[in-house]
Amino acid sequence: MRKLYRFLLIIFSTISVLLLLLAIGIGVFIHKIFEREMNQDLPFFQSIKMAMTLNYDGEKETQFKEERTIEQYHHISVYYPDDFSELIPITKETLDWAMGKNKELFGAVKEVPIDLIVVQNKDELRELSGLEHIAGFYSDFDKLLAIKYDNKEAILEKKETPLYNFQKSILHEYTHYIFSRMVNNSKGASPYPQWFQEGICEYVGNDQTNVVYSDIKLAPLHELVTQEQWQTARTKGDMDVYKQSYFTIKYLIDTYGVGIVKEIINETNNTGDFDRSFMQATHIGMAEFETNFLGALKTFY
Repeated sequence: MRKLYRFLLIIFSTISVLLLLLAIGIGVFIHKIFEREMNQDLPFFQSIKMAMTLNYDGEKETQFKEERTIEQYHHISVYYPDDFSELIPITKETLDWAMGKNKELFGAVKEVPIDLIVVQNKDELRELSGLEHIAGFYSDFDKLLAIKYDNKEAILEKKETPLYNFQKSILHEYTHYIFSRMVNNSKGASPYPQWFQEGICEYVGNDQTNVVYSDIKLAPLHELVTQEQWQTARTKGDMDVYKQSYFTIKYLIDTYGVGIVKEIINETNNTGDFDRSFMQATHIGMAEFETNFLGALKTFY
């Protein structure tokens, strides 16, 4: 009996040591990946925490967080400067609005914790994001939303334009987060064109707003597919690719119903082929859809 007990103890100890070595090896592997992705040195246990929470804090993000007050709201950690405290009720109200509108479009989506960092100007936003000429941004790798606010008093007084710009930024960026959750397990490498992603975010961002079509130069949709194409087009003065994408998605939903967006995403998640999935959902190809959209644009919008 003692021999059996000793034998089982040796086996158990050996398995425990092997599992520990495996865990350490996986931890080191994760640590190296995060250091490479974020291009900075990270403490080992910070990397493990980041992997477990799916929330990756870069050096600049950490700095911004340390300078701000934190308030938890649902699955969102809001980091804001002292001057912003009076806008917290409107922020929460707008987040509820964003959650409700996204549920209408996508149904129930599994949420993970995210951070919302509020900055005071474009310079801070550029410093945090590395991007130019933006009102907000979302990083899926960092699980980070960032928005800026201008003219606090006008927002508090609910003056139309400042309040619209503030709330639209939250609605738009939160939709990027939900969209990323929807396509998290999609087949293929980034199968969704930028006009589709940004158009959905603009559609939510302009909820309850009457957007009037203006005569702008339109880019063919096949030139708004990649991130590089999008960034090039959005800097051209005679184009407004955000507005164009908004009207494209609005036409899609007006024509096929609000469920069409989720249907296209579900199909694309399974096939990894957006154009083929779009045809399966709408029964027309992208070229015919674009022709129909252009014909309806000036007439109805």
